[in-house]
Amino acid sequence: MKTADDVEAHRNADGGFDITVTIVHPGGISELYYGQIKGPQIQMSTDMVMRGGHSKEYTAATRIFGLVDGNLLWRWDVSTPGKSLEAHASAFLNKLS
Repeated sequence: MKTADDVEAHRNADGGFDITVTIVHPGGISELYYGQIKGPQIQMSTDMVMRGGHSKEYTAATRIFGLVDGNLLWRWDVSTPGKSLEAHASAFLNKLS
């Protein structure tokens, strides 16, 4: 059985936990993200974006998930060729009582 000490052994130097995430979109895009979970927030950035010939062209992305006043905030920024990261999609999900 795992204990809290077993989990704490995986904490990184920044006080969070490293994660690797792969997201595959139905439009022929696959993203490989590296990031961390730290407290009520997840931040991650792409290491690689793979896409098919007919897919939307972009070169990098970041995603942030976090709890704000008990609600989930999500943001996805993407970078297209020749441009820096820009807001692509976001959501603020309210918890129903």
